[in-house]
Amino acid sequence: MPIDIAHVELFVLVFIRVASALAVLPVFSHGAVTPMVKAALSAAIALLLVPTLTSGLPATSGTLPDFFLLAIRETLCGILLGFAGQFLFYAIDIGGQLIGFQAGFSIVASIDPNTETQSTVLTQVYNLTAILVFLAIDGHHTMLRAVADSFHSIPIGGLAVGSSLSEWTLNAAKTALADGIRLAAPIMVTLLLTDVGLGILVRVAPQMNIFVVGFPLKIGITLIMIGTTLGSVIAIFTAQYAEFGRQIPGFLRLLTTP
Repeated sequence: MPIDIAHVELFVLVFIRVASALAVLPVFSHGAVTPMVKAALSAAIALLLVPTLTSGLPATSGTLPDFFLLAIRETLCGILLGFAGQFLFYAIDIGGQLIGFQAGFSIVASIDPNTETQSTVLTQVYNLTAILVFLAIDGHHTMLRAVADSFHSIPIGGLAVGSSLSEWTLNAAKTALADGIRLAAPIMVTLLLTDVGLGILVRVAPQMNIFVVGFPLKIGITLIMIGTTLGSVIAIFTAQYAEFGRQIPGFLRLLTTP
């Protein structure tokens, strides 16, 4: 049975978009997911999607340079899809970093296996909590469905990035920052009042070692407040996820609007 080169090229381009998206999407981009698993999952998804695509390859994909240009476009399209999904976790990162800094956990920062950057222990705890909630509400299914739907909204080679995408990114960043501050605000205010109380205590009893008393006290208060506000953190993340699900069709349209 002869092999149709056009079908092979189509499979490769679909694989490139899916693999690029999985390399950036939350959970799938986690350091615990090995490159071999990502490649195998991308190939399996591509095999399932290729028979459903009716648009096929663009008419200008007959030469090798044109194919490379299409591959670059599909890589960029996948990265943009994954980048949009990452905004779900930015508020958690911002809130965890703010709380960790205020509570004094920044002095024991370590490498986060998810982002492969230095972050506080509290940020990693919040990230793991968000990942568990994300999996519990089938967020990974929504992400994979968005990648699959992108081939119907954005045909192969149909990516067009315009100023509307920049506006969407700015609005998403603004929302993530506001949600991160809202997430951290109760604990930060409590720790600020604790600092004020410790300052008054030092003035009253100057012989007291504020560092010996202050650090354990702030850590204990932080842990108590985390347990108290964890429900609201999950509620904020779930609301973000619901809003993201509503924005997926609009975001896909942005990637076809020059």
